[in-house]
Order: sequence, then structure tokens, then C-alpha cells
Amino acid sequence: MKLLIADDEKNIRNGLLSLPWNTIGIDQTYQAENGLEALEILKKKRIDIVISDIKMPGLSGLELAEYVSKNNLDTAVVLLTGFSEFEYAQKALRNGVLDYMLKPLRPKDILSTVERVKETLEKKRYKEKVVEKYGEVTNSKDYQEQISWHFRGVQEQAMEILKDMAHNYSQGVSLNSLAEKYHYSVAYLSRMIKKETGYSFSEILTSIRLAQAAEMLQKEYGKISMIGEQAGFSEQKYFSQAFKKVFGMSPGEFRKRDEKQEYSIIDVLQLMKKEE
Repeated sequence: MKLLIADDEKNIRNGLLSLPWNTIGIDQTYQAENGLEALEILKKKRIDIVISDIKMPGLSGLELAEYVSKNNLDTAVVLLTGFSEFEYAQKALRNGVLDYMLKPLRPKDILSTVERVKETLEKKRYKEKVVEKYGEVTNSKDYQEQISWHFRGVQEQAMEILKDMAHNYSQGVSLNSLAEKYHYSVAYLSRMIKKETGYSFSEILTSIRLAQAAEMLQKEYGKISMIGEQAGFSEQKYFSQAFKKVFGMSPGEFRKRDEKQEYSIIDVLQLMKKEE
């Protein structure tokens, strides 16, 4: 990855350039002593990440970030700011800036922040690549239809919540977030779902996510870690454990097998019950 450091203070530029960037996957670094020089580099080279001072002669870091956003550059911007500009940096997060760092800077904090931004950029690019190659992979509409069919007859409010789960399963939906959204206590919502469907909230949500992961694995959408995240699992270890418990094999083994089979939500729920 290519990193551009833009700051009008030479000692800060040199300090940043001296960091062991290769340890976090940055193999090329560039420098600019003002915003206009940084802009020229962005026009000529494909820069992945920019670390820019929020205030610079000619063109500020905020204006640089605005240029990146308006021109749809595949570039992540991190702003360097002093405490007096802290409020501006926070606002910039709503305008395409991925992160900011407060001066004075500690090397480990700088590397940690840029590594986090790098991972965010890689995930964004991966998702765009998958969508470009295969089309949008989420099956939320199909899962909502499956929910409507398999749990037909449940009360109207319960069905609405189940469809909400089927639509937002990859977005970090949780029992707490749904309870807050629908103005129920967590305990009441949990009991209602169990009473209406015969399954717990966790079982239904996990079944949706595993059904999606199984489809993506069989169609070889990409790295297993990315598939787990796209299916809604925040932790790779938990994804692997849940998948193996239900399907009897790891995600990697499942992908390599010759047999291909479509799994509905109810298929996965039935497999879950067998494992109990």
C-alpha cells in the first residue's frame, strides 16, 4: 500500500517517515510539505492512505479530504490535529475522513490508527470487488420471504421483527437493538420470539447468518474471514465454531467438498436441533 504524509512541519514529516510502516503492510511512502503539493501527488499517483495536517498553507487537510471525496478517489484520509481544531476533525468524520489523530503523536498510536484504517479500506475494497464480480450477495429479500413462509401464523408484531432480522442480519442487529427499536424489554422480546416461533432469537439470527455463509462459501465469494464478516459474524473464531457445530466441518472444509446444496433458514435450524 502507498502512504502520503502531508504536513508543513518538517520535523513531523520526518518523524512520520521514520516509522516502520512495512510492519503494517505499507510498502511505499511519499511526502508533501503543503496541501497543494499533496494534491499534485494525489493526481499523479494512486495513493491508498493520506495522513494530512488539518491546517496547511495553500490547501488545508479538510480541503484535501473534500477533493478526495468529490472525485471518488479510492483513498482513505487521516487528519492530524491539535486540540484547538478537535471539533473540526470530529465534523470531518462525517465527510469522508476515516480517522484523526491528536498531537502530540506517539509512534505506537500512529501505527495502530493507520493499521485500523488500512483494514477498513481493504474490507471496503473487498466488498466492492465481490459486488462487481457477482452482484450484491446479500439475500435479505429471500430470507424475508423464507421467514414469512416458515413462520406464517405468528402475530403481526413478531413477524415484523423477524423480517427486520432477516433484512439486517449482516448489520450487527441484536436482541438489545431490536428491543430498543420496538420499545420492548429485552426479556419480553426474547420470550415473544420463543413463544411465537419455537426458536430463540439467537437460533434464528444465527441460522440466517449461517445460511448466507454457506451460500457464499459454495460460490467462492472470497476469503473465509471476509465471508464470516459479510454474513454478520463479528468474530472469525465464533463464526468457525458456530459453522462447524452446525455443519460438522470447518468453513474451509465445507468450501472444498464436491457436494453442493442450498440451505434455507429452516434447514439450518433443523441442523441446530440435531446438534443439541
